[in-house]
Amino acid sequence: MKWVSSWDKIEIKRKNLFIKGIPVLIAIWLFTPAALIQFICLFFIFILVISRLYIEYLIRNIHVTRMDTELRVFRHEWVRVEIKIENRGLLPAFMIVAGDLPGDLSVFRLHKTFCTLFRRSWTLLYWDGLCAERGVFSLGPAVVRGTDPLGIFPFSLTAKETTKLYVYPVIRSIAIKNKRGIPLGNLISANPLFEDITRYRSLRPYHTGDEPRRINWKVSAHVSNGTHGGLLVNEYEATASYPLMIFLNMDQDEYPRKNKKPLMERTIEAAAALCLKASRERQALGLIIYSSWHKGGLTVITPATFTLVLILERLAAIDCTKPFNAALNMSADDLDNAPNNMSIRNSTAAMLNQGRYLSYGTRYLYTGPDLGDEAYINLNLLKKHHLYLEYMIIDERSLSSIVPGNSPVIR
Repeated sequence: MKWVSSWDKIEIKRKNLFIKGIPVLIAIWLFTPAALIQFICLFFIFILVISRLYIEYLIRNIHVTRMDTELRVFRHEWVRVEIKIENRGLLPAFMIVAGDLPGDLSVFRLHKTFCTLFRRSWTLLYWDGLCAERGVFSLGPAVVRGTDPLGIFPFSLTAKETTKLYVYPVIRSIAIKNKRGIPLGNLISANPLFEDITRYRSLRPYHTGDEPRRINWKVSAHVSNGTHGGLLVNEYEATASYPLMIFLNMDQDEYPRKNKKPLMERTIEAAAALCLKASRERQALGLIIYSSWHKGGLTVITPATFTLVLILERLAAIDCTKPFNAALNMSADDLDNAPNNMSIRNSTAAMLNQGRYLSYGTRYLYTGPDLGDEAYINLNLLKKHHLYLEYMIIDERSLSSIVPGNSPVIR
């Protein structure tokens, strides 16, 4: 554990007491013939030096350890931050006061610790905060104040370590249905070509032509003596996977001026609800964030099985207060791949361009404001790539209730 500063936080007056007081006492001790005065000077010199050394020793042996370097919660949930304050030295630390800085987080029950840390002892400081806003916050640093036993040299130390807090969008229930019957998750199939080696089903006898890597040698050795006819082969569940790619439109210029920020926040919450639902059903999940302020305009997370935490972190980090930058227009690829003689929005062009790189059978789900009839006609061109297009439109109707748990309108 490192400190940002040590003696630069000591009170100026007490510091001057040591810097200027010691030379004065030494001068009196050298040039005063009275033995009593010399004894008093030596006594005060001894007190000042010992107190200073005592403080230096404490500074080097007081350590602060944050129990969590990263915390993750959903909006409107409580978070508890714990800090361990430890005295690793052989001398006790008297009158220790410790506290933590919550940053921009709304805090309730912010505790401070006032105690004495005996040698090789520690105490736990904790506080609770209500995560009322989505975002990424930095908690800390912790501040420890103390003094020597005589109270001559107080000190204040600031720990360098901080905790990063990810506040995910609020949890909302959501239900989406596909008329074609394509599920969110893996669909059991009778075709052995879709066999999933991560989903074990049973064993069967070996047949000529089976791959050697499918043989379960351990079980075969227990059942038989290892003869060719006694080999057993693993069988797995056959599943057809339909990846889900969510296109999140965060272009502020495409949202209405009225209630722009609440609409963008509801769009992020809808995307998070989709991600949570897809993860529960073991869905291969990906995300495309289109934003006018981001360099290049796009943040792409390719569909995979274990992307939920990464996606939620990206959703938590979206800042809806950044102003629109009109200089960031469509990329060169988007312009080249856009339909000829058609004037379309930047987000539509980006969605068209990214859809051409998705795998066969991907469910391509748009989340954002209404794009207009012309955009939907253009996006139908992606169906020739065997993609399943769906749209979740966030408009004024989706703001009818602000109670967490209600679902946005699906179109």
